[in-house]
Amino acid sequence: MRTRRLLSLFGTVEVRAPRFLPCRCAVTSRHTLSPVAEIMPDRCTPEYERLIATMGSLLPHRLARRLLAEFLPLADVPAVETTRRRTTGVGARLERSATIQPPPPTTEARSIALSIDGGHVRSVRSYQVRSFEIFLAQVSNDDGQQVVFSSMPAEAHRQREQLRGVLLGLGATPTTPVTILSGGAEGPRSLGEAASLGPTRHVLDWFHLSMRIQHVAQTAKSWPDTSAGDPRTGADLADAIERIRWRLWHGQVKRALDLIGETLVTLDTIAAAASSPIAGTTPKLARVLRELETYVSGQSELIIDYATARRRGQPISTATTENMAQWLLHRRMNAQQQMRWSPRGAHLTLKVRAAVMNRTLDRDHTAAEPWAQRPFRSTA
Repeated sequence: MRTRRLLSLFGTVEVRAPRFLPCRCAVTSRHTLSPVAEIMPDRCTPEYERLIATMGSLLPHRLARRLLAEFLPLADVPAVETTRRRTTGVGARLERSATIQPPPPTTEARSIALSIDGGHVRSVRSYQVRSFEIFLAQVSNDDGQQVVFSSMPAEAHRQREQLRGVLLGLGATPTTPVTILSGGAEGPRSLGEAASLGPTRHVLDWFHLSMRIQHVAQTAKSWPDTSAGDPRTGADLADAIERIRWRLWHGQVKRALDLIGETLVTLDTIAAAASSPIAGTTPKLARVLRELETYVSGQSELIIDYATARRRGQPISTATTENMAQWLLHRRMNAQQQMRWSPRGAHLTLKVRAAVMNRTLDRDHTAAEPWAQRPFRSTA
């Protein structure tokens, strides 16, 4: 009888691996059947594979290998390439299982909030562009349940089906309203619209809008507090910007655009006065104000009364999604990592990181195993 060496959390173990010869009368019959090879095709236990995938998704592969060698009683420490391959293998298995529609929810959600944002990852040199985009989403229902989701725009059909599965798992039905918060980009909005089952409502994220206003406020700080011969002072500009923020916060888009236009007229008048001592400082402020005006005009249909929505407990910002993107994407793939990724490798690694963040890696990995029910346990 043959033996097979399997890697486990307790070291390398050697088990008996019987081989069965099926009846040769069947034309489609295989020559041999090995239950151990069917149950553990990667020559390791599922627990060992999950641990390597967790470490490989949270840490650089070289550091993950070093920690595994430090804490596990392994005679042969897995190579860096082995750690990467097992991590992406678990991610591919999770992706295949995510495309299967979950059973209907036992309880229906009254409302669902879907916050979608994007991030960029540096690509390998063999790829066509310097970086590629990845979508990150945070889905929550009225009961407080939250799920993190990541995918790539290149796999439009798969990511739509997977995001729909997440919505169904949180209790979405064809009558459940879905609020989609985004920065106004067409890609995230289209993804949320295609994956939603019920009526959708698009809302411009207050976080992105507030950052635009903050950029104008920072530029206005370079304006002198007082200027000889000019009635417009830095304090007056700061007050105008604050009033623009207040009007947008309360959903008064037209009044905010009118105030931006009045401020631009004043800045143009000052810039046209050659004798003004601050005429040279106005072009930059006028430029950022015009950029804000263009942004607000283009996204006017998505701007709501954020003050009222906040009092009602409705979602208005993707700030939590930004924090999630910082942990999920930038800490592992950008920042000081100095790493280049292939689109497929980054996609599969993020699948594992999202499962770790959702605390569902053990459950999802077990359900995704081809032989999760161990059909040959008694035979082996």
